Amino acid sequence: MNKYRVYGRAAKDLFRIGKKHYLYYSIMTIARQSMPFIGFIYMRKIIDTLISNRIGDTHSLIIQFICTSLILQLVQGMMQPLVDNEQEISEKKMYAEASRKMLRMHFHHAESTAVKERLENINQMLLSSQSSLPLLSLRFKYVFPSLISIIWGIILLHPLFIVDTAVIPSQFWWVHPGAIITMFVLAISISLFIQVKSSKKSAEALSRTIHEASEWRKQAFYEEKVLEDIKSGKEIRLYRLSGRLLENFQKQHHYLTDIMNGMYRVFRITAVPTNILAQLMSYMIYSFLGLLVLLGALKVGLLVQLSGALSQVITAIPTCIQQLMMMISDPEWLNEYYAFMDLPDEETIGSIPVEKRMDNQYEIAVSNLAFAYPGSEELVLKNITEQFEVGKKYAIVGENGSGKTTFIKLLTRLYEPTEGLIKMNKIDSSKYELREYFNLFGVVFQDYHLLGFSIGQNISVNPDYNHSKVMNTLDEVGLGEFVRTLPKQSDTYLGTEFDDSGMNVSGGQEQKIAIARSLYKDAPIMILDEPTAALDPITEFDIYQNFDNLVKDKTAFYISHRLSSSKFSDEILVFDKGEIVQRGSHKKLVEQDGKYQELWNAQAQYYQ
Repeated sequence: MNKYRVYGRAAKDLFRIGKKHYLYYSIMTIARQSMPFIGFIYMRKIIDTLISNRIGDTHSLIIQFICTSLILQLVQGMMQPLVDNEQEISEKKMYAEASRKMLRMHFHHAESTAVKERLENINQMLLSSQSSLPLLSLRFKYVFPSLISIIWGIILLHPLFIVDTAVIPSQFWWVHPGAIITMFVLAISISLFIQVKSSKKSAEALSRTIHEASEWRKQAFYEEKVLEDIKSGKEIRLYRLSGRLLENFQKQHHYLTDIMNGMYRVFRITAVPTNILAQLMSYMIYSFLGLLVLLGALKVGLLVQLSGALSQVITAIPTCIQQLMMMISDPEWLNEYYAFMDLPDEETIGSIPVEKRMDNQYEIAVSNLAFAYPGSEELVLKNITEQFEVGKKYAIVGENGSGKTTFIKLLTRLYEPTEGLIKMNKIDSSKYELREYFNLFGVVFQDYHLLGFSIGQNISVNPDYNHSKVMNTLDEVGLGEFVRTLPKQSDTYLGTEFDDSGMNVSGGQEQKIAIARSLYKDAPIMILDEPTAALDPITEFDIYQNFDNLVKDKTAFYISHRLSSSKFSDEILVFDKGEIVQRGSHKKLVEQDGKYQELWNAQAQYYQ
């Protein structure tokens, strides 16, 4: 993306995310930065009245100055808490933008390892890349006050253009206001040139430093996550990893300290010529202004106004340029960020509402179904045409990598087919509104995830939930009695992230909570996708059989590379290398030569 376009897009996003914050900040900053310039104006007027012996006017000016200052201070004070509050909100939004994108994008992108790595890299660079949204926002807060000071300074310098040159003796032609303005513009131009060059050099040094430190930062970021993970504590203790981790931290600290010191040396060196030029320019201009006063071309009060305005402008310009150069020095993060943000979202082409049926008559069928991951021509699934009757129980079996879970993700529209159609009640599923279509399925995936909230919130997926319905669901999965023994019952938190009285449950209890969540949803189509793969075959069989009793007359799919769900399913679909190679009842398939018989003979000892 073009450098200017990407920064323009970043500016629009910053305003979209924090428009109130920037509005309040601008009002507060204008009030704050205006105060010294208002002071210069009134000091000039007061001095002029004193010299003219107009004491009455002096009192009036002092009162005006005090009132104006109080108003500006009041505005600043009123805006400060609003700015702080909106800043906190906008920063949280900025940090959450990439993660929110993960929830919106096509699921096959979201679960891609490459995309996850890109997200991690973006998050790591949030506080170090000069082009990251948080740091661009921070730079703006340095640039904007400087711009206000420069604008005020230019306004207050206008008397130089209307100086009465007739009173200046001819031998002092070199203190003519035109000469002073020309010299000032020339000096500012030279200062700008030096500032741009030195700031660019500083920005490049900072960019190199950041890239040098990136690999170390990645390692530190990873090790920090390891230390935050409670489960890793066992290995850290048993294998004495704490010493190694501490040693790594010390190495990282020394390395980063060395390169940061080197970067600051570059900053100091590049700042020297600019500071010298700014000082020389200040001395020369003040001298010229003093001569104009002595020659009678300027009033004494104007000396205060002009010198004060020049001082503010000379201070503001280097800050403004340096921060602007830092902002545009390294667009790499923004390019990576927007490449990530431009990944396709879930398609919302469907708009038909899903019919609400009390009889759960939702019939699924697939026709010539095929799927390949984006960027790959290899089909993971191919040549699948099947129809599923309402209320039947289907076991989907096959070896790991045979396409079972991919098939389920297609049925639920987490993935969209590369070829073919998925129909629900004889209508192309893509025509249905996506969120309503999702509501048809209650799914427990193998990699189910429970949150650090209460048991009831995990099951209902809602901060407010029906307590009796949650307890009834827990009774159904065999956890009701256990939960009733807890002091807070279903309000007990899982883990201690948010509540010190929270508890850690066993793996089997976690699986039952995940199953209870799918039952609480009360969807017409239930799916169990190997959530018990870590359990022994007999325990797995018991869980599947209990779940089968709970789903009653609903359509259900049981996925497993083991065959614990096969004997009580109405039909079995056998997947092999992305195709359905057999379909039928357990009794029929176990007597046929084929993949199912091969799998059954290898596992039958567990289910006798």
